[in-house]
Amino acid sequence: MKLSQKKQQKKLKKYKVKTIKSFAQYRTHHELHHDGDDDVGIMLFILGVFIGVWWIIIHVIDMFFNKLVWWVEPLTIIPVILVVAPTVMLVEFYGKNPLYWWPLVWGTKVEIPEREPFRAYNDELEKSLKEFGPSRVYVEDYTTLKFRTKKDATLFCLKNL
Repeated sequence: MKLSQKKQQKKLKKYKVKTIKSFAQYRTHHELHHDGDDDVGIMLFILGVFIGVWWIIIHVIDMFFNKLVWWVEPLTIIPVILVVAPTVMLVEFYGKNPLYWWPLVWGTKVEIPEREPFRAYNDELEKSLKEFGPSRVYVEDYTTLKFRTKKDATLFCLKNL
């Protein structure tokens, strides 16, 4: 009887899956080691190239087809600057889903006391962030959370602080 139990235990051990604790990185646009002033020159260069290519295309269309009035040519870039550029910036900060752009307009900030700046993973915080999801909570930096509603902020404070 003991032999059959040992065989069953070996079979169970064979199918046992090991779980690896994954490293969680909070989604935030703030980086502690990087100030954003270094990229201004690169961004201005990319914007200049983009506008130059745009105007070349518009001038070629005007030159060969003669469909644009002289004062319309510079105004063709305005929709791109007013619509595309802000959309690209929002996608960079908050992700592709527009439902996750709510921290831009509203939210309730909650300060997390006694949080170590170089502690990358906190089980309790990860559990509560997973419970609320990205549509209800946004991590601004390592000591500040922004909740979509006051109700969610209150529930988080009652459970965790």
